[in-house]
Amino acid sequence: MTTPSPTDGWSDFLALFDACPLPQVQVGPDDAILRANAALTELLGIRPERLIGGRLVVPASGESAARLSWDDGKCEARLFAAVLVATPDYRICVVQFSNVDAMEAAARQYLLRNVQHRLRNLIASVRSIFRRTAATSDSIDHLTSHFLGRLDAIARIESNLALAERHGLELHDLVMDELAAFAVRAGEQAFLEGPDIRLRTSAATTLALAFHELGNNSIKYGALGSDGGQVWLRWWSDREQAVPMLRILWEEKSSDAPPAVRRSGFGTELLTKTIPFELDGSGTIDWTPDAFKVHISLPMTKRLLHPSD
Repeated sequence: MTTPSPTDGWSDFLALFDACPLPQVQVGPDDAILRANAALTELLGIRPERLIGGRLVVPASGESAARLSWDDGKCEARLFAAVLVATPDYRICVVQFSNVDAMEAAARQYLLRNVQHRLRNLIASVRSIFRRTAATSDSIDHLTSHFLGRLDAIARIESNLALAERHGLELHDLVMDELAAFAVRAGEQAFLEGPDIRLRTSAATTLALAFHELGNNSIKYGALGSDGGQVWLRWWSDREQAVPMLRILWEEKSSDAPPAVRRSGFGTELLTKTIPFELDGSGTIDWTPDAFKVHISLPMTKRLLHPSD
């Protein structure tokens, strides 16, 4: 391609063009890039030849927001362009990257760091769940079914991640999602009562696993697996302490014989060890001749509650 040029002083013009500290670009009538100076290519961090043949879409005169693209349109940037020289054959434009680009780049970096952080935490959680599931499994089938069920509980939380980061996860919705996974309906087999509580996603993941274990065990050994059995879940805020506490009571009632002693496994460890470690709370299990109860107490701090709550 032959670059259109003035007839007089072209070499001086090129020297000024290339030496200008302001990013500049020469485009043809079809908006194709014919030349770019070092200030622009250094700013982009690419070799000058990569821009040749790219496009800068900008009005024939005046100033306007423009779009620069190269590498067959695979790379692009938004910028502010002003036409310095206009001829029938070419235009010389000075460009400046807008604040919008800087903000978008910063936002992308933030999102990338956030995704990387959550991915590391997710992988760590999956590894921990697998190890603890394997430690309490007596067969491959037992390991597979329980591990997949626990992954499903995490997946239900992760599917609401975008909304949860901004607004938090409602405790009521979290419990209903876990019960729905076992085809348990509110108002028939399960009864929920408590104020609106919005949880952080990290806390919600731990509690979702806890309610998954309680639901799974109730189906196998307790009220949800018997005719007429019911689960009552109540939660309330206890503000009589120096630090307000969220109290949660899971209670199973059944007209059948008292529930058999349930094996101590992943769910027990989750309630008695994981909740204290991750949420500074406590979990206790209480068997009586007439009912099975689980008490969970959690400090109502920023570790538990979403800022919007």
